[in-house]
Amino acid sequence: MAHSLHQILQIAQSGMLARFLELDVVSHNLANIYTPGYKASRANFQELLTNAHKGGVMLRSTTADATQGSIQISDNPLDIAIQGDGFFAVHLPDGRIGYTRAGRFTLDENQRIITENGFALDWQGDVPPTTEAIQVKPDGAVQVLVGGTWTPVGNIQLVRFSNPSGLLEYGQNIRLESEISGPAQRGTPGQNGYGALIGGAIEASNTDFAREMIRMIALQRGFEISLRSFQQTDRMLSLAIRMRGG
Repeated sequence: MAHSLHQILQIAQSGMLARFLELDVVSHNLANIYTPGYKASRANFQELLTNAHKGGVMLRSTTADATQGSIQISDNPLDIAIQGDGFFAVHLPDGRIGYTRAGRFTLDENQRIITENGFALDWQGDVPPTTEAIQVKPDGAVQVLVGGTWTPVGNIQLVRFSNPSGLLEYGQNIRLESEISGPAQRGTPGQNGYGALIGGAIEASNTDFAREMIRMIALQRGFEISLRSFQQTDRMLSLAIRMRGG
C-alpha cells in the first residue's frame, strides 16, 4: 500500500515539474512575440518506465517551430528578412559561429554589419567608410553608394542544416550547431533551396499569441490537478503510516 502511494506521489510530482517546465517554454515564447526572427519552441516529454510501471514524465528536449514569420517592411536598409529556408551566420564573443533568423542589422564604428546584440555578421565583403547608402539584393549581393555610384562590395550567404530542430540554444535569439543538427551548409540566397533575402524588411516572430495563451491556461489547470493529486496522496500516505504505527 505504501509503495503504491509513494509511486503515485512520484507521478504527480513529475507531472507538476513537467507542466512547470513547459510553462517556462510558453512564457519564453510570449516574451519574444515581438522579437524579429524568433521561432516559437515546443516542449517534448518522455514517459519514465520502471519495471513496466509508469514513473511519470520528464522534459526530453525543446523543438523550434520552423514556420515562416510574416515579413514587415522597415525604414532601415540593413534590416534583412529571410523568405524561406536558412540562417544568418554571426561571430560570437567566444570565437564560435552562431546562427539566427533575426535580421535587424546596423553598422558599428568599424563599419562592421552587426546584430542588435553586437554580433558581427559573417559575410564576404567590407563596407567602405565613405558609404552614403547601402542595399542588399535577394541573392545576397551587397551594394553601396559612394560618390553617387552604386558599387558591389560583397555577398551574404545563408546557412542551412539537415536537421535545424537539433540546433542548440545559445541565447539572444542565437542557435548553435550540434551533432544532431548536422554540419552547417552554406549557399547563395534564392538558389538550391536557400531562402531569398529582402532588404529593408524584417521577419516577425512566428509566435501565435492566442495559441500560447490557450496553452498557458491548460498548463495552469493541469498543474492544479497534479497538485491536488499530490496533496491528497500525501495525506493518504501519512494516514497509512499513522495507522501502521498505531
